[in-house]
Amino acid sequence: MQLVICIDEFQNIMHFSNPEAFQQKLRSHWQHHHNVAYCLYGSKRHMLLDIFSNPSLPFYKFGDLMLLDKIPEKEWIVFLCKRFEDTGKKLSIENARLIAQLADNHPYYVQQLAQQAWFRTKDACSQEIILSAHEDIIDQLSLLFANSTEKLSSFQIHLLKAVLAGEKQLTAKETLEKYRLGTSANVVRLKRLLIENEILDDTGEELSFLDPMYKYWLQKNFFKE
Repeated sequence: MQLVICIDEFQNIMHFSNPEAFQQKLRSHWQHHHNVAYCLYGSKRHMLLDIFSNPSLPFYKFGDLMLLDKIPEKEWIVFLCKRFEDTGKKLSIENARLIAQLADNHPYYVQQLAQQAWFRTKDACSQEIILSAHEDIIDQLSLLFANSTEKLSSFQIHLLKAVLAGEKQLTAKETLEKYRLGTSANVVRLKRLLIENEILDDTGEELSFLDPMYKYWLQKNFFKE
């Protein structure tokens, strides 16, 4: 019989005092365990990748790495419709899709938005209910988002604006001038800082926002013309 131990948000180990010593102690014990599998996961991909792929850290090549994609929209639709139905309430396929899209398939936000919409629903959930619940969530988070944005440099804010605009060639001369990003080397530095600050994520194909609600807030509130 094999025991499986799951530890969520494992990247938070990096915030411990003397984290490398603690990781070394963990590994020194875990590597001698038999019939035990460890599933270490979390929401901060770049931190987890550093823990397991940095040769200078104790957990380097500790196990197999698996990068999980977001739960597909079609699966969210089935799940949400079923959950509403189980409680005697109606959620259409179109409105379940709207919930998933507004939350960008982010597991925490999909469930939070669905819950807030469910609370507001007596019999059948409408588009108006979902949009109202979404705006309320944005309002609740607006102070946090504003405080986080105030800590960013003007260059970082300019880069976020470029990403929101869908710019792909961030180091191109036209993009650098249009968004006042300085040099191409500066863009590389800005990207690294925003990823380290857990605002952006680099999938290798494009930059994306880790927090879809923050992305929406920037679009509709902060950069509102």
